[in-house]
Amino acid sequence: MFKKILIADDHPVFLMGLRALISSTLSESYTITGEAQNVDQLLKILEKQTPDVLLTDFNMPGEKQSDGLRLISTLRRKYPSLPIVVISVLSNQGLVNSILAAGVYAVINKQSLATELTHCLQSLFQGRDAALPETTTQKKSLMSPRELEVVRLLFQGHSVNSIAAMLSRTKQTISAQKKSAMNKIGVSSDLELFEYLRNVGL
Repeated sequence: MFKKILIADDHPVFLMGLRALISSTLSESYTITGEAQNVDQLLKILEKQTPDVLLTDFNMPGEKQSDGLRLISTLRRKYPSLPIVVISVLSNQGLVNSILAAGVYAVINKQSLATELTHCLQSLFQGRDAALPETTTQKKSLMSPRELEVVRLLFQGHSVNSIAAMLSRTKQTISAQKKSAMNKIGVSSDLELFEYLRNVGL
């Protein structure tokens, strides 16, 4: 029996290429049952059908849930058993970590899609972890609740000293938690940290 795939991306040319890739390399086992070019179309299709896997871009336009992480959160809440594979050009490790933590099965870079999609889908339907090659960004250690608390306050404009006073911790502890958080999400400067926090909506 064919596995049903729903594909979503706001670029028609990429959708065409993805459709061609699936038809040429996966047609014996998989069939595309729907296509969406924005979030609203995607949600409407899911109301009418339940695919075996969703292949979706991370950022797509739409009146509803156009923010990528919010969309993933909505999909996880409404369709908890739906496997989601995000296909994107994202290079920020921290953002990819957040996407994986939100409950997607895998994140595949569009540049390596042709070589990794088959492996990813085979692993999914065989009940294994994605275990994608090194060219695909993988999940790393995520921030602890205390580290997340610190970086959120930093993003709100508080200094290390004021955060230490607010949380009843030493300045050294706050600085160490900030440094640990930055290492985990793969950023090396305050500018990169704030850009990451802005992207993930913290």
